[in-house]
Amino acid sequence: MRPLNVPVLVLILVLGAGFGAQMLETLAVRGHSLPIAGWLTTVVLLVLAAVLLLNGLPLRRYMLESAERKEHPSFAPRRHQIDLPTAYRTVLLARACAYTGAVVGGIFTGQVLFLLITGIGDPLRGVLPTAAAALAGIILGVLGVIVERWGQLPPEDGEHGAEGAEAGG
Repeated sequence: MRPLNVPVLVLILVLGAGFGAQMLETLAVRGHSLPIAGWLTTVVLLVLAAVLLLNGLPLRRYMLESAERKEHPSFAPRRHQIDLPTAYRTVLLARACAYTGAVVGGIFTGQVLFLLITGIGDPLRGVLPTAAAALAGIILGVLGVIVERWGQLPPEDGEHGAEGAEAGG
C-alpha cells in the first residue's frame, strides 16, 4: 500500500474550503438560515483523533522496537506485541481519518472564511465553534497522516523487498 499523498490531501482541503464557502454563500443569497457547526462537532472530531492516537501508539511502539532489534539483535522476548490484522486496521483507520479530516477541516475552514469576510454571524456563537471544528478537522487529518506513517514498513520489508531479494540473490 502506498503512503498517503499529502499534496492530494491539501488539495482536498482547499476544495472543501471552496465548497464550504460556496454552500454558505448560496444559502445566504437565497435567504435561508446558515448551518453553523456546534461545539459537539469539535468534541466528536477530537474524540475520533484520541481514538486514532490510542490505536496508533501500540503500532508505534512495536515499530520502534522492531527498528531497535534490527540494530541490536536480541533473544529477549518482545516488550510490545501487535498482530498483523490489528496493524492493518490501524493504518486503514489512520488513512480514513486523514481523508475525513481534510474534507471536514476544509468545509469548516471555508465556512469560517465566509463568515469572517462577510461579517455575517455572531463571533462567539457562530464563528468560534466553526473555527474550532475546522481546527479539530485539520488536527484529525494531520494525526491520520502521522499514524499512517508510523505503520509504514521499511523498504526491504515492503512490497518490493521480495523482488529485490530475488534479483540480488
